[in-house]
Amino acid sequence: MKHGWPLKQVGELFDVQLGKMLSPKAKEGEQLPYLANFNVQWGKFNLGNVKSMNFTESEKEKYALTRGDILMCEGGEVGRCAIWNERSTNFYYQKALHRLRPKDKDTINPYFMCIYMEHVTANNGVTKIVGETSIAHLTREKLCALKIPCPSKEQQDKIVKIIRTWDAVIDKTERLIAAKEKQFKWLLKRLISDQQDNPKWQKRKLGDVAWVAKKKPMQNLSDRKLLTVKLHCLGIAINKTSFNPRINPKGRPYFERKKGELLIGRQNFHNGGFGIVPIELDGYIASNAVTSINLNLDRLNTDFLFYSFSRTNYYKKIGHVMDGTGQKELSDRQILHLSFFVPPLSQQKQIAQTLNAAKQEIALFSNHLPNDTACKNAD
Repeated sequence: MKHGWPLKQVGELFDVQLGKMLSPKAKEGEQLPYLANFNVQWGKFNLGNVKSMNFTESEKEKYALTRGDILMCEGGEVGRCAIWNERSTNFYYQKALHRLRPKDKDTINPYFMCIYMEHVTANNGVTKIVGETSIAHLTREKLCALKIPCPSKEQQDKIVKIIRTWDAVIDKTERLIAAKEKQFKWLLKRLISDQQDNPKWQKRKLGDVAWVAKKKPMQNLSDRKLLTVKLHCLGIAINKTSFNPRINPKGRPYFERKKGELLIGRQNFHNGGFGIVPIELDGYIASNAVTSINLNLDRLNTDFLFYSFSRTNYYKKIGHVMDGTGQKELSDRQILHLSFFVPPLSQQKQIAQTLNAAKQEIALFSNHLPNDTACKNAD
């Protein structure tokens, strides 16, 4: 947030009211819907699971929501908030939520308050508000005493307009990505899954057209970066953890991996833990928990094999044949016995090109979204 703006306490700007104590067995009053903290998402409400309890006439007057009210989580994800814009006034709220109602609409834009709270929580500022406690709770006293930057109403309105415009663009982009991903799943089913009974497609075992890459363990890991096999068919990436691989006679050996190799995380194949080494990661290393496969490219297209493996109903069922009593994993022998159906090589390439184009389109849109989600790693 911009420096130099005057600071004002939340209690100066809003009438703050903690919700009604949860008492579903109370018999006095009228049975009415109430909102809990799980109904409040950042900037919106989830009204799919709304419960009800009894409210007396005085409680109805005290806890009724009106348009423009902010509801803010008192516990859980402290500070998460949204603005009530439903036309219905027949909704109430329980003690897990604070209701903030602007005292002067010419002084504060409630959306600006929500934007500020999202900024605070994103920058780990909640501890400064609630203090060091094992269970975080934002009391009414602490909330009212919280000082927030308060530019002019005109400046607030401009900030809100810009951010809401960006939020709308992000929302549309996310919906477009969801539609593209649905289309990709349809293509994957139509181009591969639905062709398993095609007489022109032949059943193959991986060992018929590929082999496990045999390499010498690395003797020097200086300046070497580690690869990770991401889950859910998300491919290969640089391992960004603080772990630095070291050579240990009693530990795992490490091997150099080359572009175009198919890497399989043996403990996570059934979770989509496999991918192709891209050209930019050529020469990076991986431990022996990852099996590297080289293909006979005159008989099998690498991208086609990846997409054939990527079908959910294919890789998930492999978990039933994995060895081990504790942490199960596929052996190299089992990997080479994996079977699948393939068309002629020319058709494999056409299918792979179509699916690659669909994936690249999804990636193009995804690159325009904020990247605040950590990758899920396998090995």
